[in-house]
Amino acid sequence: MQLSPRRHELLSVYMLGLGTLFMYLGYHTQSFICESVIHSVHHKDPHRISGFAGYYGQAIHYTAFAVSSLFTASLQHYLASKWILVLSTIFFGVYHLGFFYINSFYFYGSQIMMGIACSLYNNGEGAYLAEHSSRRTVESNSGIETAVGHSSMLVGGIALLIVFNIFPAEATETPSYYRSFSENHIQVAIMGYTLLQAIYGTFFGLTLVSVVIFALLPTKQYDSIASNSPRIIPSFRNQFKALAKTSIHPNMILLTFTFIHMGLLVSLFLGIYPTTLSFTASLSQDVFIVALYSVFVGMAEFSGGLFIRPLIKRCHSYKLIVTIALHVIAVATALALFQLSVPERATIEPTHGAALWFTPRPVLSALACRTLACVFGYLVGLADFTLTMARAVICQKAVPQYRMEVFSLTRIHMVRFHQDPLARWQKK
Repeated sequence: MQLSPRRHELLSVYMLGLGTLFMYLGYHTQSFICESVIHSVHHKDPHRISGFAGYYGQAIHYTAFAVSSLFTASLQHYLASKWILVLSTIFFGVYHLGFFYINSFYFYGSQIMMGIACSLYNNGEGAYLAEHSSRRTVESNSGIETAVGHSSMLVGGIALLIVFNIFPAEATETPSYYRSFSENHIQVAIMGYTLLQAIYGTFFGLTLVSVVIFALLPTKQYDSIASNSPRIIPSFRNQFKALAKTSIHPNMILLTFTFIHMGLLVSLFLGIYPTTLSFTASLSQDVFIVALYSVFVGMAEFSGGLFIRPLIKRCHSYKLIVTIALHVIAVATALALFQLSVPERATIEPTHGAALWFTPRPVLSALACRTLACVFGYLVGLADFTLTMARAVICQKAVPQYRMEVFSLTRIHMVRFHQDPLARWQKK
């Protein structure tokens, strides 16, 4: 049975979302525990890897991401978008293999590979959406892909809750001002493998599932944005000229501030806030709070696609305006909550300090502290969903003749300002 053009679009978009879900499931889940794992390995064998390699690795990762974004857009002239996605996912899998035996050389090298992988994925994702969306359906398709693909944090958070329930942290005589992985978490044997190897082996397996899904993506196009745009394969020199021309286009100059904002937002909810949960002394022993935070970030992404996207579709000509307005409300509320509830020094070092309004204390129930983290997680998840949905639409329409270059430039701006707050934080 031959599918109608719209059903073919939906099949393609849902498969893209599922591939993204399995690829990011391991990556986003491990991002919450990576520094704790590395810090614990460092304590067992200081010569194997630096205790702060997770932070240094992030800096290397995003530097490679920014630099490779200058080149990966041109790859789309020679390689189909689905195979770009396959290649990027293979790089993700190679990264997970490094945690079977952690050492500095492989870890830092794989961070460079991960930067290239993220750049490839974002260009491949944007190109594939353009190939399987018309101007009329691009908002809907980007919302579906975001809801399905970016619910990885929901599934990953649930996975962490299960792991921490099965293997609870051991009590220690010496109080700790930050969360670290106990001997139980690092060395428990499971069928001849350590728990650490079992976790990252699972992540690697999920990545292989993603490779298969991306390899099976449909390629047939109907009345898509890409098919209605001229396809000319430029020389390498002309590709850089196109990138430079795109960067000074009036629409791109106006959108620069939006992409800078995206970079700052991502650094807040993926790096800075989870760290404050570990560095706030009264929360550092609650091993479940980071997992719950991840669950609610993912829940916001998923519910956004399930409930908010259909409501926005009813706004017709004002869909993009409503999406951005909802984003502004979510971000403003989340930042106010962050400012009022996070101790001042908790973003850079372990602290017993008080927040402006709500200071977690041992006498308060764990439920109150967890509720605060969950509310913040849902707000930033909703903010990320709405902004990601808006970016996918804007990048298709802002400079349509240079779509690939637009996606590369958005990531360059985002990475610059994602890395900046992390770098300042590390220097402290």
